[in-house]
Amino acid sequence: MRLRRTADRGSVLLETALAIPILLAVTVALVWVASLGAAYIRALDVAQTAARQAARGVTMPALEGVSVSVDGGLVRAVVVQPMSAPLPMLGGMTIDVTAEATALIESVTVP
Repeated sequence: MRLRRTADRGSVLLETALAIPILLAVTVALVWVASLGAAYIRALDVAQTAARQAARGVTMPALEGVSVSVDGGLVRAVVVQPMSAPLPMLGGMTIDVTAEATALIESVTVP
């Protein structure tokens, strides 16, 4: 009895050749999303520190991407950090990671 050969010869190689780039692209996208989350946490930490220091009346050095405003009894700090895409194939796409924090103005009393 002789086995018949079908037209499936080489299909495993073709499927692997198509699957590897897709898996690589998904992996790079997941790493980029994780780095965006880490950048947001860093930006939020900077915004909270800036708002807290401004509420206490401490002058901070001017930092790029950090803006502090006072409205009534609140200090509002906004941090904008641009993040570029990890692959040049995406055309230099950038996403602005924005974090905001507020703090109540503390009144300083001298005894």
